[in-house]
Amino acid sequence: MAVENIGAKKYALQKTNLIGLLTGSLLSCPAALLAQETDAGGVIATLEVGQRFQYIEEDGFSGSFSDEGLRSLTTVAFGVSSETHSQLLAFNLSTGIVQNLTNGGSTEFESTRASLDYRISNRSTELTFGGFYLRDEVDDLAFDTSLEDDAITTGAGQREVFNLTTGLTVGRESPITGSLRHVFEKSEYSDTTDPSLNDSLTQRVEGRLSFEVSPNLEASVFGSFSTVDEQGVGATDRETSRIGIGATYEVTPSTTLTGEIAYSTEDSRGTVVDETDGLNYAFSLAHARPNGQVSLRFSEDDTLNGKRHQLTAGRSYQLRRGEFSFSLGATKTDGFSPQPIANVQLDYQIDRNSTFEVSLQQSGGIDGGNNEVINTRLDMSYARELTSLSQISAGLALVEENVLNAGGIDRRSVRFNVSHAYQLAREWDLVSGFSHSSVREDAQPTRKRNTVFLGIQKNFSYRP
Repeated sequence: MAVENIGAKKYALQKTNLIGLLTGSLLSCPAALLAQETDAGGVIATLEVGQRFQYIEEDGFSGSFSDEGLRSLTTVAFGVSSETHSQLLAFNLSTGIVQNLTNGGSTEFESTRASLDYRISNRSTELTFGGFYLRDEVDDLAFDTSLEDDAITTGAGQREVFNLTTGLTVGRESPITGSLRHVFEKSEYSDTTDPSLNDSLTQRVEGRLSFEVSPNLEASVFGSFSTVDEQGVGATDRETSRIGIGATYEVTPSTTLTGEIAYSTEDSRGTVVDETDGLNYAFSLAHARPNGQVSLRFSEDDTLNGKRHQLTAGRSYQLRRGEFSFSLGATKTDGFSPQPIANVQLDYQIDRNSTFEVSLQQSGGIDGGNNEVINTRLDMSYARELTSLSQISAGLALVEENVLNAGGIDRRSVRFNVSHAYQLAREWDLVSGFSHSSVREDAQPTRKRNTVFLGIQKNFSYRP
């Protein structure tokens, strides 16, 4: 179960020889190329500690998967960062220590997360490195968007994810700009009885070279290659490649036309072998308005299920107290009926003491069983400062996978929480709140969990 944490910090957190060659070239970039004088200072360390008592009611859980009853939860989060005008180094670590007071169970760690990020740059070159480790319940990680695997995965049990990402950009202020990115991600499941949750190893490398042909025309060539190796019952291995060209043309100072065309291949090898190759293209038009932008986009992608066509129209607004953007459209894959899709983003400051945020994302895709799906992610949050000593916050998150194939298994996860913090003496906070989560899968009993908590927490910070 995820650790509830008021104001929680976000941690951001076709062959092997080809991947190794590109990665090796990236990592061997001479450090002297990036060296610059740095400013002194910019170091800050933070520590957050908390102690809570939780009472949990559950439905649909059994055996070792159940956390029902009274629990003690100790939370610890540590972070340190150092930043100058050319370098950034940041490390974060957080975990929860749980003791079930009802059945006297053993002490366990919960929601463990660690991340390390490094960036060094000068006017022409930037090198980035990032790595993170996550261990949490499978159901809770369905809400995490930092994973390379963007599939909506639910289930009882634990999931561990280890990710390394490296990037290099050269020629940032020159007419020719190049970028290269490599991702390594390993995912493992434990303490689960769902045979469809397979361990996997994902590697992806992508690059782009852009040319400023004229003041109003930019051309580019790009390519990517990825592999997914699974281990387990019904495992499916995937291999995908893509190479193409693109251009961005400024028709007028307020109107921009962008187009891309690419050739892609995809192989899927499991209980059934499937492969495809073909052309993909996308065109978009953007027109600036006094308070935002109007956009139109059409794309066609070659997938294992056939050609997928997508058309969307959007509008963005610069508001006096925030920003608002949306797009509406439809996606249609050969052999399936058209599906409406919407994307919404709102960041709004209601008044000097309260904020409201909404994010809705919908897209068509393919799941691990090569089924055509529509994925939906919705996040809503509200925060208000009641007095100089107290604040209240609430949040709602939803993830849903709608399988379009006949007999497919749809799944939906919902999480709601509301919490209150009151500042006591010496900057300790008294925290209390309620959270509800539910997971629904076709042909499976719905898993529900209600949690009430009360505790204290304190934040420390140190800057030399």
